[in-house]
Amino acid sequence: MTSPLVLFVFLFISSCSAQSYNVLSFGAKPDGKTDATKAFMAVWETACASPRPVTIVVPKGRFLLRSLNFDGSKCKPKQVTFRIDGTLVAPADYRVIGNEDYWIFFNLLDGVTVYGGVLDAQGASLWDCKKSGKTCPSGATVSNVFKFYH
Repeated sequence: MTSPLVLFVFLFISSCSAQSYNVLSFGAKPDGKTDATKAFMAVWETACASPRPVTIVVPKGRFLLRSLNFDGSKCKPKQVTFRIDGTLVAPADYRVIGNEDYWIFFNLLDGVTVYGGVLDAQGASLWDCKKSGKTCPSGATVSNVFKFYH
């Protein structure tokens, strides 16, 4: 017979564990050619609606992404983790993003962890444009404003 204390501890730990969402379940294709932006935004909206801590899983593969804004202004969970086992890839044609300020932007978030993976901004064609002296967009960046907690 299981003691009530053991059962309580098990139920408490189970209820506190993070909800996990895989971008593949939202339609992302790991082929590096199919635009996965809508799938990433759909998983983000679902994750933000969860009252529990959330892990967003990006499995192995290459995921083509246009400009993304992970806006936390309406997020419920205190902790969001991005576990990236694959590569996030910007469009090879820099004009697709154009004059966007950011390629990937984390905004109004507290308690976000991003680990693993590779970011491939495919910047060679934009740098070639800039070196040529032609009029080129400034180019998007990945947000670099992070709070570090000690």
